[in-house]
Amino acid sequence: MCGIFGYVGQAPEATGALITNLSQLLRHRGPDDEGFESGPGWGLGFRRLSILDLSELGHQPMSTPDGRFWLVFNGEIYNYVELRRGLEQQGERFRGTSDSEILLRLLAREGPKALEHLNGMFALALIDTEQGTYFLARDRLGVKPLYYQARPGQLRFASELKGLLAWPDASREINPVAVAEYLAMEYLPSETCIFKGYQKLPPGYYLTGTLHQPERAEPVSYWKVEINGEEGDGSLTNGQLEDLHNLLASAVQIRLRSDVPVGIFLSGGIDSGLVAALAAKSTEGTRPLALTVSFSEKRYDETDLAQATVEKIGLEQRIIPQRPTGLTDVDRLAWTYDEPFADPSAIPTFTLCEAAAEHAVVFLAGDGGDEAFGGYGKYIKTPRYKLAHAIPNPAARALHAASAFLPSLSSLRYRLAKKIVPEGGLAAALNQAPTDPAFELILPADMKALAHQVGKPLWQRWEQYQGNSITARQQWVDYAVYLPDDILVKVDRASMAHSIEIRSPFLDYRVVEWAARLPRANLLNSHQGKLPLRTLANSLLPTKVQSASKRGFGAPIRSWFRQPFGQTFARERLLSDQARQRGLWDLAGVERLIEAHANGGRDLHQWLWSLLMLDAWARHYLDSKDFLQGPPKPNTEQVNSLVTDYAY
Repeated sequence: MCGIFGYVGQAPEATGALITNLSQLLRHRGPDDEGFESGPGWGLGFRRLSILDLSELGHQPMSTPDGRFWLVFNGEIYNYVELRRGLEQQGERFRGTSDSEILLRLLAREGPKALEHLNGMFALALIDTEQGTYFLARDRLGVKPLYYQARPGQLRFASELKGLLAWPDASREINPVAVAEYLAMEYLPSETCIFKGYQKLPPGYYLTGTLHQPERAEPVSYWKVEINGEEGDGSLTNGQLEDLHNLLASAVQIRLRSDVPVGIFLSGGIDSGLVAALAAKSTEGTRPLALTVSFSEKRYDETDLAQATVEKIGLEQRIIPQRPTGLTDVDRLAWTYDEPFADPSAIPTFTLCEAAAEHAVVFLAGDGGDEAFGGYGKYIKTPRYKLAHAIPNPAARALHAASAFLPSLSSLRYRLAKKIVPEGGLAAALNQAPTDPAFELILPADMKALAHQVGKPLWQRWEQYQGNSITARQQWVDYAVYLPDDILVKVDRASMAHSIEIRSPFLDYRVVEWAARLPRANLLNSHQGKLPLRTLANSLLPTKVQSASKRGFGAPIRSWFRQPFGQTFARERLLSDQARQRGLWDLAGVERLIEAHANGGRDLHQWLWSLLMLDAWARHYLDSKDFLQGPPKPNTEQVNSLVTDYAY
């Protein structure tokens, strides 16, 4: 696991100072080693988190023996052992035991076709000095990030946006469409960047071009998940369940390959429980340590369920108390995430990774199980959205007109707004509705025209899957947007901020493709989802874990904003002179949101949290270049004050 950066085309001035700054800025992604190599028309930089082959033979940038190909690579190729055997049969000989060396030789032999053989998470850059070409690629599901900027005669790239913004001539022109999309979605889709002129390579894509005209290249898709759009009926056969068991066991086993300690993030749920159970049975590597985070709030705490799992499967467990968090965490989070990001579960994810770094370097987790096997509550609630989808346009317009007579921040008006979102079924895939009156209240005058366009990244995907069941369309949207741009961004930045690696067996493309081929009725019914996983759990997990309801993984933000400290903090940040000068939100509208939430009416905490994260991001990346100084230290004095005031 590493951080990469570099350029193709015209070389920068004062290269040495720039490379030193970029390497230091990305140090958290790889504190164990660093490297930089360059040639005519290219430069590759690298920060290493040593996991496989801890010797110097794993150092990057790495070249083929003849010096023709140069590689920097962030991630893991889990099936590197099998790939190595195949290459050795073709006459290749290797110096070390890293997956990087296997990847380099495979790319040198096969070019883009090599991507079809990779089972892993990765972002990479390859230079062919003989042909004068470059090759960038990102893994199928988008676990690892890759930003780039095409300029006349040059293309720059980095694992994180800050690795591009740190260039002396980097532009920072705000993208108003991105601001509006972020406020509506709580994160940014892959096609949108908060600053104009920067791009993210989409999941399952590669980019290739020449060193003398690097900007003349367009991303090319090499993989996408194909979801069975039929509802279907019936249950899985014993043979199918055996296939699933073997697939998951293989996905877990190859992710246990490591030359450093491995742990498992174990909650009280089925997904991480199955990962832990299969890891306990695996013969690959040493037995991993199970880590469980405990919460003081009962509705979040799953310690009892996790303990029942480890007792059944026989793993050693450590309980990590969730450290006190508060609104002041927005500053550390904003620096870490580069772009505005408002998923509240980033708070416990960040602090869990912070604590986990003391116990191991590599961790397995259950991310991806909900997307693959229909585990989200919105999938179960599909029938109500079917009804909404069936509302005739005249009736929808009448509902919209009638709702205008309700108070703008009433809960009923918001519910009506969600019912009449274009393509009604899409409301199930939106956290916030673009037609929510609260949204229009907080948008400044020059952005109000964007209010009805912010769902475009979701609507376009939704329309691409017309003719399929609503559940299948929801899953398609989640795979295309929510998973890579919210869930995986959250996990990558939080883990890399603390120099640890998280591996998710449910994101193994073989598991994803297997589940995607099933009719939807094999995955969920009107009461619950993840039916195949629940069947597997019958023999692998305790009964109390199988029947437990989902408790979530969040923070008590709702109550924070209903306490004096939270209201004061929100006003100080969101109604400041700095906020007025930026013009990214309407101050009067935000004041109304703060008051309405504090008075116990409609729950508006997510809007307020999104605004606070946008403000904290702007302080680092827009108002100044504070991000160059590294992450801010936690304000323990304010956090302790918050804990005392809130007693949560």
